[in-house]
Amino acid sequence: MNKQDKKGIGWCDYTWNPIKGMCPVNCKLPDGKEYCYARKMYKRFKWNPELRFALDDPIEIDKLLNQNIPDGSKVFVCSTIELFHPEIKKEWRDTLFSIIKNNPSIVFQILTKMPENIDREMPDNVHLGVTITGNDDEWRTDALIKTDARIKFISHEPMLSDCKEIIYSFDDISWLILGRLTGHGKKYDPTGAVLEDFANATEKYKIPLFMKENLKEIWGNAPLIQEFPQE
Repeated sequence: MNKQDKKGIGWCDYTWNPIKGMCPVNCKLPDGKEYCYARKMYKRFKWNPELRFALDDPIEIDKLLNQNIPDGSKVFVCSTIELFHPEIKKEWRDTLFSIIKNNPSIVFQILTKMPENIDREMPDNVHLGVTITGNDDEWRTDALIKTDARIKFISHEPMLSDCKEIIYSFDDISWLILGRLTGHGKKYDPTGAVLEDFANATEKYKIPLFMKENLKEIWGNAPLIQEFPQE
């Protein structure tokens, strides 16, 4: 369990990555370049790319959570891998969700690009989100809305296109996160006008909006909007 640097992910308190290995999704830009930060880390530091489950004793993990993680903390689960990828074993997810259910005072945030593979009901302390980078991903919102998660959110990061169609789903969404692509120049940066459109829409529909720190230069002198869903 790693304490999260607020200048990094920002919208969680901790990251928890009990499933190790190179993420098999391999997200790419329209020009074919790989942009996944987790895969870059595995390659740079020559970490073991083999997919594996790192929890030797789930009971001890339960104790660790109860003793060291304050009630109400937001824990981003599997921030470096796609939890619902077919190569991730069901029994690994079974163990993870057992731990989640046994720690109802902690909020576990799960973000997926594969909502079509969700294979279970979501505990009440799960915030379930989908990643949308452009208009071709809009179907993920429809899949998310069909789930039974109590809190459903969209992470529009990286913002590879304006993707304003997201706004039309706000009636069923509890939270929107915005962030730009980093490490690849400014080619895909959203404009200030696009950010303003999202800010106005979320205010209209009363949807909490969280702008990541990497949008500060584009947003200007005004404080970034960094709101969270109400429990």
